[in-house]
Amino acid sequence: MKTLKKDWLTWIIILSPLVLIIGCWNKFPDQIPTHFGVDGQPDDYSGKVFGLFMLPGINVLMYLLFLVLPKIDPRGKNYKLFADKYKIIRIVLHAFFTFIFFLTAFYSLGNHFNLSLIVLYGILTLFLILGNYMGNVRPNFFIGVRTAWTLSNEEVWVKTHRLTARIWVFGSLIMMVILPFVSQPDYIFLPFIAIISIIPIVYSYLIFKKTKSSNHEM
Repeated sequence: MKTLKKDWLTWIIILSPLVLIIGCWNKFPDQIPTHFGVDGQPDDYSGKVFGLFMLPGINVLMYLLFLVLPKIDPRGKNYKLFADKYKIIRIVLHAFFTFIFFLTAFYSLGNHFNLSLIVLYGILTLFLILGNYMGNVRPNFFIGVRTAWTLSNEEVWVKTHRLTARIWVFGSLIMMVILPFVSQPDYIFLPFIAIISIIPIVYSYLIFKKTKSSNHEM
């Protein structure tokens, strides 16, 4: 009960879709789009119940998972070192899934718009916000850049996450400026995601090798 009271904002975010679902249930079509192509048009549908409750359901499961992670993580004690940041990360992820739900729901109600571009900006905003907190995440097995090299050396973990934070923040800002001027945003967005994912992994290996060499010289 204490946990539920502390997470009141999280629960407002998670349960807010129910207001729209209940209020507009009879207005929703029998088939709800659950996947969209690169052109922003739906290319897969599900029944009303599954289509409307899928994302809110995932959000509830995520909430439970986030509560369990510190208890099952071998480095669970480290979560206390970034407890406030962990809470913010959780809220941001829940908000993102709720955001995607509302986009899909409003589209289903006949409000057609460039959903693909809005989703891309939503993802960039997610990386931008998470990037601001990535540098504060401490070693654990579930949150952050978890490679063999970051998990084996705390210095490598810290340096890798500080670099990741800068890449995610500045990279997202640059992409936000570029996207409106690109005719096919998806063609540059996927390489962008690949780059900001691969660079931290490669960097963690390089900094690990450098740290290891320095220790041997000493």
